[in-house]
Amino acid sequence: MKTIKEFTEVQFRRFRGEIIAVFPYEIWNENDVASYMHVGQHSGCFWGINNNSKPVIKQEYMPLYNELVSIGYNLKIINRRNHSKYLQAYYAQKQAS
Repeated sequence: MKTIKEFTEVQFRRFRGEIIAVFPYEIWNENDVASYMHVGQHSGCFWGINNNSKPVIKQEYMPLYNELVSIGYNLKIINRRNHSKYLQAYYAQKQAS
């Protein structure tokens, strides 16, 4: 879990009717990034999930946002991912393994 001074960048999306928090720079495994949902909680999801999901408005994601804050996240909400930043995180994770 992150310390309070660190921000975790997150996107909130609607995927298969549910709200999902996608952490596009938190590498889960070789093909996935970290995600969080009410049911199932932390899991991996394909980095390209934006192609199969829709953005949501603040009123829709606030319950999930509040849940994440309650477990210790200090979130920075982003609307767009940065592919270069993803690649940097990916290669850093790969070198650490």
